[in-house]
Amino acid sequence: MSTVRRNNSNRLRSCSGILILILLASAGAVPAAEKASGYQAAVESITGDDLLREVKVLAGEKMEGRGSGSRGGRLAAKYLAKQFAKRDLLPGGPDGKFGQPFLNRYQNVLGTLPGRDPELKKQYVLVGAHYDHLGHGGGGAPRGPQGVIYPGADDNASGTSALLELAEALGFLAEPPRRTIIFAAWDAEERGLYGSKHWAAHPTVPVKNVAAAFNLDMIGMLRDDRVTVIGLRSGTGWRRLLTEQNAAAGFQFEFRWRLLPQADHFPLFEKGIPVLMLHTGMHDEYHRPSDKPETLNGPGMSRVVRLVFGMMYELAERPSRMAFRQAARYETAQQVKQRLRTAPPPPRLGVTLDPQPPAAPGVGLLKVAPQSAADKAGLKQGDRILRFAGKEISNYKELTGAVATAESPAAAEVKNPDEDRPHEVRIELPGKPLRLGILWAVDDAEPGTLILSHVIPGSPADRAGLQPGDRVYQIAGRDFTDDNEFLRLAQILPDPLELLIERAGKLQVVVLHLQPVVPVKRAA
Repeated sequence: MSTVRRNNSNRLRSCSGILILILLASAGAVPAAEKASGYQAAVESITGDDLLREVKVLAGEKMEGRGSGSRGGRLAAKYLAKQFAKRDLLPGGPDGKFGQPFLNRYQNVLGTLPGRDPELKKQYVLVGAHYDHLGHGGGGAPRGPQGVIYPGADDNASGTSALLELAEALGFLAEPPRRTIIFAAWDAEERGLYGSKHWAAHPTVPVKNVAAAFNLDMIGMLRDDRVTVIGLRSGTGWRRLLTEQNAAAGFQFEFRWRLLPQADHFPLFEKGIPVLMLHTGMHDEYHRPSDKPETLNGPGMSRVVRLVFGMMYELAERPSRMAFRQAARYETAQQVKQRLRTAPPPPRLGVTLDPQPPAAPGVGLLKVAPQSAADKAGLKQGDRILRFAGKEISNYKELTGAVATAESPAAAEVKNPDEDRPHEVRIELPGKPLRLGILWAVDDAEPGTLILSHVIPGSPADRAGLQPGDRVYQIAGRDFTDDNEFLRLAQILPDPLELLIERAGKLQVVVLHLQPVVPVKRAA
């Protein structure tokens, strides 16, 4: 890597990986064994032992730290070309060679696996990782003495070994994916991203035909299952693709909003290619002679690379390609968060409720707003609401949820402090009932997804454990193209209702028990 730098209710259940995979497969979202003969064998072929074996070669003494243009760097390039050929990749450089030379005896190493589809093979999924490091301390910014070998096991023999394992895994498939796969081992990243910049300036395939690109940089030190992901907003649908593949891996993702010129994906992003970088985090061995193979987490590496294989394969198989988002060039995290905010639902009853646990039945009214629905129905400060729309009320959340989901007019059983017995009133509620008790935003970076902005306390969604920020991907096992289709399905599908959601990069199935009322636009 370059120097530049549940508290859920019992109705919310984390689904087993099997159940989630069944739901996704039913919607065609996950590559299963039926999709490609040998797919599971390909995934299982990616092992920590094999990855570490390659790391030990690339970070071994013979490679002398793989300094760009050095004897060790040239030896590493020659080794990678040989390994690409061994894995039946075709040369991807100029003049029918694996190498793409540039500048001071630097060279990228490029291999391709042609796609099987007569048309889609003209499009490309690029998987890249820089193979250079600091040599004997020259180039980049070493954090140690000059004249000793900087092995660069994590930075970035780890990502380079992933290229070899991914290429080998594709050989287990009965036939290659529909799109062509390019494997790019970049040189001179540590000196300023020179290898990826050179390819972007002198591409070996038409840049406009590159559907997506991955950058694997320092993926060998997985700790606490945390993986940093950069570039999610560069293409439409990256987040869902990533989290669907994460159903099996179970990572905790740290999503980075900004794209900066700090790693090899950036020159590709500047050319209008959707990019995604995976990284397992900084550590004390970074740019030190102590970045050695024995410090790496082999099983963790294999999990990361299997995740990448799933995404790579899915992108290579899809009928349509991912769209690049021009907005990713300039949007900030604050701007995105602002766009995802929605106004809270307007008050329907017009009262201030006592949030304290009641000493008497029902919920007390601390204040009644003039000209509100409650005021027009004759409710007064100090009244207690015992039932609302046929539901017993024992706390303020239950009343809030009952009001939000009730049809109008609604019947309420009210106890006035000056009366011996409760009386019933009919209340004309403004607005439409919210069947699920959610409001949401939509985002062009995440098509076919609802991003929850509000969960009404006491509503079916609240009782099921939904939270603001949750992403809704499916309803009753079905995808939806937009929120209008979601609303239609929410209206016609029976109770109880299953939602497939994503929270912080992990999929869950949530079961909502509903009232049969009609939802409204952007609020259900």
